[in-house]
Amino acid sequence: MHTRIRNILTALAVFLGFGEFASAVIIRVEAYRDSFPAGAVVFGCLFLVGAWLLRSARVTAGTVLVGILCLFEVVSLPGWARHNALDWTTQIGFAVVSLAGLVTAIAVLVSSRRSLQVTA
Repeated sequence: MHTRIRNILTALAVFLGFGEFASAVIIRVEAYRDSFPAGAVVFGCLFLVGAWLLRSARVTAGTVLVGILCLFEVVSLPGWARHNALDWTTQIGFAVVSLAGLVTAIAVLVSSRRSLQVTA
């Protein structure tokens, strides 16, 4: 069970990472005023680092990183500028995926903690 949940979190982190890269391209092409596409690239890289940490047996560090990034995405949703229907659709979609990532990160932490208690 623990491995399956970790794989789901890894997949969500990879999806969100590439989504941030796509968001950076959209922000750059649309040339939104007061936008910072490099910030989306940084977040994309951080999501991919979190996925790498999860795959390289650094589960706690990867889970915490991905969980914090997902939490930031969910909390900052109301402050994002929306200029058209594409913005609304993608932002709400990625907020839902980020919420799923946050819930999954919590499940991974709880599962790993329980497995430590059982073996002790």
